[in-house]
Amino acid sequence: MKLTRAIVFTCVLALSAFHSASAACPIDDPAAVAKSFYSKHAQFSSENPAKIKTIITSRLFAALDREYKCAQGQICALEADPWTDAQDGDIGKPVEFATASNSGVEATVSMTYPFILDKTHHQQQRVTLFLQRKSATECWLLNDLVGPRGESLVETIEKWHKEFGGGL
Repeated sequence: MKLTRAIVFTCVLALSAFHSASAACPIDDPAAVAKSFYSKHAQFSSENPAKIKTIITSRLFAALDREYKCAQGQICALEADPWTDAQDGDIGKPVEFATASNSGVEATVSMTYPFILDKTHHQQQRVTLFLQRKSATECWLLNDLVGPRGESLVETIEKWHKEFGGGL
């Protein structure tokens, strides 16, 4: 009888730990994760990446960290806002997010919005966000962003620093 109680108790603890691990992710829907990232971190590419280290992959963190350290007082790899691939203009409303694919550990989310250059120039644009996680019980992490021109943010930063980055 004591062995049965011990086994049941152990199983309850294991299930509780599993539930806690999956409950630690506030959102499991990739589109909702991408929307949350955008709404909370729209200026992520010019801010200290330490602020978002826990919600991006290590590769994206390494690229953003290198870019952030380089960009203190100078222009480095990023010359435009990665959301718009432009130096001027704004993202209008509505901003819409839709999951394009989801394998359970990799997901692709499409973000569409009207790009507003001025009062008379508006055009629909799309950004693709790539999310990853190690298992279906872990939280989604932003792995890369492909802007309206179709260029990978991570690859752009890595390539520039390989060619021009010097000692950083």
